[in-house]
Amino acid sequence: MDTRDVSESDEFISHMNRIKAAAAKASQRKGEMVTDHPPQQKVIADYYEHFCAEKTPSKKDDNKVNITTTLIPSPYLPCIVPAKDLEEMKITEMRLETHHRGKKVTLRVLTPPERMIGIIAIAQDEQGTAVLLQLYQQPAEELVTGVEILRPGKICIIKEPYFKQTGNGTYSVRVDHLGDIIWLTEGDERIPSHWNNSGAILNSDSASVRLQGNYAVENENWAVAQRLYSMAIQAAKTPEEKQLASLNRSLTNLKLGRPEKALSDAAHGHDPAAPTEKSLFREARALYELRNFDQSMAKLKLLAESYPENKAVGPEMKRVTVRLNEQQKGQYSFARMYKQSEMNPPLIDCADFSAPVEVRTSPGRGQGIFTTKDVSAGDLLICEKAFAYSHVNEDDDSVNLMLNMETDKMIVGGQAILLPQIIQKLFHNPEMSRGFFDLHHGDYQSVTVTECDGAPVIDSFLVERIITLNSFGSPRTSRASFEKSITHRTQETTFRTCGIWLLASKMNHSCVSNCRRSFIGDMQIIRATKDLPAGTELTFVYRSPEPLESYQDVQKSLSGWHFVCGCELCLERKATPDATLEKRRAITENLKRLLNNVAFSRVARARVLLSELDQTYVREEPNAPRLELSQHYIALGCHLVEMKQTRAAVAMVVKGLEALGFIIIACPPGWESTQSKLEVKRWGMSTGHLPWAFFQLYRAYEHLAPELCQVARHYLLLSYSMAVGEMDTCKNTIPDFI
Repeated sequence: MDTRDVSESDEFISHMNRIKAAAAKASQRKGEMVTDHPPQQKVIADYYEHFCAEKTPSKKDDNKVNITTTLIPSPYLPCIVPAKDLEEMKITEMRLETHHRGKKVTLRVLTPPERMIGIIAIAQDEQGTAVLLQLYQQPAEELVTGVEILRPGKICIIKEPYFKQTGNGTYSVRVDHLGDIIWLTEGDERIPSHWNNSGAILNSDSASVRLQGNYAVENENWAVAQRLYSMAIQAAKTPEEKQLASLNRSLTNLKLGRPEKALSDAAHGHDPAAPTEKSLFREARALYELRNFDQSMAKLKLLAESYPENKAVGPEMKRVTVRLNEQQKGQYSFARMYKQSEMNPPLIDCADFSAPVEVRTSPGRGQGIFTTKDVSAGDLLICEKAFAYSHVNEDDDSVNLMLNMETDKMIVGGQAILLPQIIQKLFHNPEMSRGFFDLHHGDYQSVTVTECDGAPVIDSFLVERIITLNSFGSPRTSRASFEKSITHRTQETTFRTCGIWLLASKMNHSCVSNCRRSFIGDMQIIRATKDLPAGTELTFVYRSPEPLESYQDVQKSLSGWHFVCGCELCLERKATPDATLEKRRAITENLKRLLNNVAFSRVARARVLLSELDQTYVREEPNAPRLELSQHYIALGCHLVEMKQTRAAVAMVVKGLEALGFIIIACPPGWESTQSKLEVKRWGMSTGHLPWAFFQLYRAYEHLAPELCQVARHYLLLSYSMAVGEMDTCKNTIPDFI
């Protein structure tokens, strides 16, 4: 939804064809047994040569776009068989392009890693055969370094290994599912005897190892500290040692984005009958990150009662109180949200609000979101923080491309970063996976087993499919995007920044929606665009309707979601002959040229063209919006305001609103009524032009009927809030508005 899909771009199609040709060539060797494994030293030497070549800076070509491609291969299911039930195999027994079901291989890392799209290093099996080990969906480097993930000497079991050959001819074992790899720690009986003591920290004194973890914390090496505290727990000889190490590990799990594990560690970090000051605070913080604000407050109250001298609890309680107020009443400080949105990435510290809505079954459409009470146009329905969010600077000239080999789908932007981020979040916070996997995933069939070998089973390809079907493209703020539309006279419709919002993703599509989404950082704000009775299903657009679109083009753009839109606008499009659409395009081009340099002498001509444009609508659906007509009526109204032809301006703007489905009374004194009146009887389609239309009415009434300015101002603020999420900044965004 509003993501940058380049599947039809010639430039990217040629890029995809090259990759698919290489994949087709590799598939020709599927099932082939390899007999030419190079000696271990040559594999390592070739790896270092490749590593150095990749890291050597090359001269930048200003005319060449730097494309970083995340390739999604043909999907395969994660292993759901416990390692103990798998048969050990050698690398020399593996066949190319094959997933060795029912098998496992034990590997030992030989070289430092290289981070590319995945993380790679050379590893050997027990016989000394070396291959490239490729791990995908790993945490970002700034969170966990590649060296920490693939440290030389580490030993692992790869379950049901996938064996392949890379583009440069290197044989490799590729791991796409996090649960398909089991890392073995010191003392594990599954470690081959000749690999024992292979670089692990041998000091088994829990206190000593914990101190090393403390040193890592001081240097903010959270992943290293997490590993050391885990070793300290394993080495603990007393309950006190285990509790201390668990409590310290709780902090590292918080810093690594693993609040479920942090909460568990904090709970194990004290005697249940006598919770400590630090353990209560850590539990409260973990519950906060899990967005369980009421439970977090309960822990903080217990902390305040038990340890009244604690100075940190007061500010924390104030913060949780604000979250609870947001959650229960939908009262937000948008100024504070905008301030936070200036950060990189723009992550907002706010609670979710969704009191006026609920999820229900939508007949024939799966799940949907419905109002639980009567709501008015402009009312806040949902304010939701992203489950996962990937911010991409729109000015960045590099391109992150996610290419799905199975579906030929290519998306530019944050999806490639979102994929490992979400997989890591689900793997380390399995309770969160319920809401995510409940999202629409088309016809993809995954495994039903949720845990194996003590770890969550996360299907990476299912996650990718859910991201593709449910992610939203978003600006840093919709306000900034709206301001750009004023100055550049163009409306942004797709974005490279993207995220997943679990509740909003359940909303179904209509080109003629009854609510509208906007963004402030990673907060999605949804407001009603019409007056709606209780029990109404909410709909918004999955892709923004554009003027002059054909029915076929619209349905093609929606085909990825596997439905046909039957809204009144689509039915009108379907009934419009191609020749009529071409005539509409020609008239629209003439209007554009005319309105770009309009003068009073040309107003009559513009009205004639608008009348001709009006005749191109077949009226198959009487309530269908006429986007092209509305846009140009409002544009002409704006010019007439500038010419001080305010009465004519009001007439044009009203016609523009009526073309969007509005029923509106706009009578200044002496105009079909002795009493001046401005009233929206029925709200129509909400577009990016709507605030501008009401602003023109406001300007016209300043001269024509000042007593109506406050009413026009009210409608302007409502339409502005629909477009950008709030109305507080309207006076700063729209010039000359008081």
